[in-house]
Parts: sequence; structure tokens; C-alpha cells
Amino acid sequence: MAEKDTLKSSTESRLAPRDSNALTSRRVAAFAVKEVLENNNPLEQVLAGQTDYQTLEPRDRAFARLIAATTFRRMGQIDAALKPFVRQRPTKLVYAALQTATAQLLYLGTPPHAAVGETVAMLKSRGSSKGFANMANAVLRNIVKEGQKYAGSQPPKVNIPGWLRGEWERVYGRQAGRKMAVQLMKDPILDLTVKSDAAGWAEKLGGIKIGAETVRLSKIGDVTALEGFEHGEWWAQDIAASLPVQLLRDVRGKRVLDLCAAPGGKTLQLAAKGAIVTSVDKSEARLKRLEDNLFRTKLEAEIICADALEWSPKAAEFDIVLLDAPCSATGTFRRHPDVLYNKTPKDVSNLVRLQDKLLPKAGQFTAPGGTLFYCTCSLQPVEGQPRVDKFLQNVPEFRLIPILETPELALPEASFFKGGLRSLPYYLEDKGGMDGFFMAQLGREE
Repeated sequence: MAEKDTLKSSTESRLAPRDSNALTSRRVAAFAVKEVLENNNPLEQVLAGQTDYQTLEPRDRAFARLIAATTFRRMGQIDAALKPFVRQRPTKLVYAALQTATAQLLYLGTPPHAAVGETVAMLKSRGSSKGFANMANAVLRNIVKEGQKYAGSQPPKVNIPGWLRGEWERVYGRQAGRKMAVQLMKDPILDLTVKSDAAGWAEKLGGIKIGAETVRLSKIGDVTALEGFEHGEWWAQDIAASLPVQLLRDVRGKRVLDLCAAPGGKTLQLAAKGAIVTSVDKSEARLKRLEDNLFRTKLEAEIICADALEWSPKAAEFDIVLLDAPCSATGTFRRHPDVLYNKTPKDVSNLVRLQDKLLPKAGQFTAPGGTLFYCTCSLQPVEGQPRVDKFLQNVPEFRLIPILETPELALPEASFFKGGLRSLPYYLEDKGGMDGFFMAQLGREE
């Protein structure tokens, strides 16, 4: 039971908003939770689209984001705490306000007068929710008294939607499912991929070196304020996301195509290692982030805004093609817990069909004797090995190049399966975990 009840955020005290913005921060968080659940949009997209969010100071935006993210991390336990006291489900926005207030009371250490008072005031400020204010006040006062008892009676796994939890336990085992559920409840860490001297940068930044090129910091915070940001010595990138480029080994002087490249961490890695990089993505906004990071890091790559399925390069073939395919992104739940709630089984099926189109297209861009590297940041088995198996059956000139180890990083033997690599979020759990990824390396015959 202690494991369920003691994993509380360490960031509440430093992110608590000033009184003038307290109500706005809480309104932003409640609206964001409602929108994610109702329309299956990513949390960051929902937040960025709110005028109220944009008018908040950075500290207050961070607090609103923390409330919303914590609500998704603890959704199952929060609902269990509310169930005895909410006899008839109110409107979606009112219920989201109850969820976000409960997250503050049970997991963020917010004083009851602040969480309850501001939530009630928020509901009173809107005509559509004014009539629920007294009910919310009564419910939240019961949460203060007994909420921890009801939330704490639930195991961590209830915070993962049933359709995902069932599949993960079936494929990876119940113990793995439990460990992933515990990892979901923890505050996320920050990984930085450095151009060089990871050990030196770990010392400068007060972090630890893990793997060959990653510095890990215990808290995310304001990355722009860290030493080395302004001069482009590093960029934020989870260690799992950095592995594909590392596994490609020596890329110096090679023509490399980074398909579906944005936001561009792998492009930066490739350019830093001396590759001649072409980066293709259909999102202009996300490519702008890549352009900004290339400028900051003083690295070079050709950037093309195009749909990979329709694009035709001037030079038809590349020595290496890296396809980080669009996927459900369920493996990123440590930093984006909303991915567990903004995807559906239908979404996964649609993404699988897209992956089955993109892999052969990427194969066409791969030169004879070249390498095609496929990866997804998904925990859904169907977005991994079956896609590679289908591709190899239909495109016989490619063969699997088994991945047998990871540079300076000891992963469990179970990670290396059928020649591919599978990471799970609780790997490196003593150091903060890692994203869930599937990776496979394929070679084209000469």
C-alpha cells in the first residue's frame, strides 16, 4: 500500500501559482483534461490552444500543466476516490474540475482551502457550471477527509485504461504491467543528448551519464536556463529515442534520409555525427522547431516539408533511411501520460495501415547495400515486429540485421527479440525509466 500512497509530486511547492492566477491555472487544467478525454487531442495541443493558458506567466503555465498531467497519471485512483461521493455524473467540465481538484488534494499536496476554494470559485464563475458549485464543494470536502482511503485501496494498474493494460499484460507479462503502472505515477526526468563529452556535461549540469551520449537530470524544469543550451551543446531527447542513430554506428559522410523527422532529435544526432542529412516531415510547425534547433546547435540538414508517401527526392536513393513512423506513442507515457487517454483501438488500426504504407516507401529510398531503420515509440505489439515481418515477406530484397546490443547500455536480454529491440518504460527504473520503443534494422541486397 505504501507504494501507492507515497509517490507524490516533488514539484508542487515550486510551481504553486500566485493568488492572482490560481483560478485561471485551475480552469485551464480542468478544461484541458475535459478536452483530451472528449476529443482525443494531445494535452500539449489542447493547452497551447487556450487563450487563458497563453496569457499565464511561465510558472503558472507549468502549474496548470502539472495539474493536468497528474490527473492523467492517477486517473483510475482519482475516479475511485470520487465514486462514493458523486452519485450522478455531472457535465464533463464539472467532472474534470473534480478530477483536477482531487489530483491536487491527494497527489500534489495542495492545501485544501486552495484546491477546494478555487475550484468552487471557478465553477461559480461560469453560468453553465454555477449550479454545480455547492455539489463540488461537498464532494471535495469529502475527498479531503476520505479520498486517500478510496484512492489508496486501488492498485497502480487502475491508472492505465483497461484495453491497454490487458494487452500489455498479455504480451509483456503481469509483472511488467505492474512495473509500468508504477513508472507512470512517478515524476518524469529529463534526458539530454550531448554533442560530445557526456561525462563532462553530466558533472556541469548536476546529472548522471547513462549510455554513450545521454545526460539525465532528475527534473525537467526550464531547459533554456541550463548551461550549454544557448551555445547548442545538447538537445532534449529521451535515451530510448537516441538509440536508433547510435545503433547505426558510423554515419560520417553518408547520405541519410530521416523520414517523419520532426521534432528532429534524430536529425540533430545524425548531423552531429557528420552525416549528410535530408529531413522530411509534413508538419510545417514541427519542422520550425527542427529549424530552430539546427540554428541553435550550429548543425546542418536539408529540411523538406512534404508527405513522405507522396514525396519524390531528387536523388532517388540514400545510404541510410531512418523511419520513425507515426504511431500511437504509448511508449512515451512517462512524460506524456495523456497518450493513454487520447488514443483508441481504432486509432492504432489506422496507424498500422499507415506504417504498412510507409515502410515499403522507405525501402524504395534505400540504396542497394544500404540500411533501412524502422522504429516506433509505441508499446502496442502490432506497431512493432508484425510490421517488419510483413514488410520482409513483401519486399524480399531486404533482410533483418539483428540488433544484439546497445552502446554502453545494459538492457535485459528480453529486449532483444527476433532480431529487433524492444524497450519498456520501467527499464532503467532505478534511474528514472526510459521510453517504450520498438526498433529494427534492415539491410537491402546489393
